[in-house]
Amino acid sequence: MPIQLNSGRQEAIVAYVDISAGDLASGVATKAIELPSGAVVISGSVAVKTAFNTATTATLKVGDAVDDDRYTTSAVDLKTAGATALAITGYTHKVGESLQVTLTETGATATAGKVRVQVSYYVEGRAAFSQG
Repeated sequence: MPIQLNSGRQEAIVAYVDISAGDLASGVATKAIELPSGAVVISGSVAVKTAFNTATTATLKVGDAVDDDRYTTSAVDLKTAGATALAITGYTHKVGESLQVTLTETGATATAGKVRVQVSYYVEGRAAFSQG
C-alpha cells in the first residue's frame, strides 16, 4: 500500500511567557502556556534572563498536568543566566492541557530573577494552505 500523502501545510506556532521570581511558589505547578488540542511541541527553551538570587538553589521543570517534567530531562538551574533547550517528546496535547512550570527552591526565597519559557508547535489536523 502506498504512503498516503498529506497536502496540508502550516507554519510553526510560537508561544512564550516571561516569568519573574515573584510569580512562582516553590513546589507549586503553575500554568504557563495554553496549548490547543492536538498541539505537538517541536522545539522550545527556558532562557534565564536574570539569575534568581535565592540563597541555595532554584530550579524549574517544564511539563503538564500529566507529567510535570515532560519537557525537561533535568530541572533547569535558574541561578545561572543562559538558555536550555527543552526535550522534545512527540506528545500530542489533549483538550484543556497547558504547559506548566514548577519551581523548586531551597534556602531563602528569590526576590529577583527573570526567565522566559518559549515553545514552537504545530497542531495535528490543521492546515493553513495546501501543497500538491
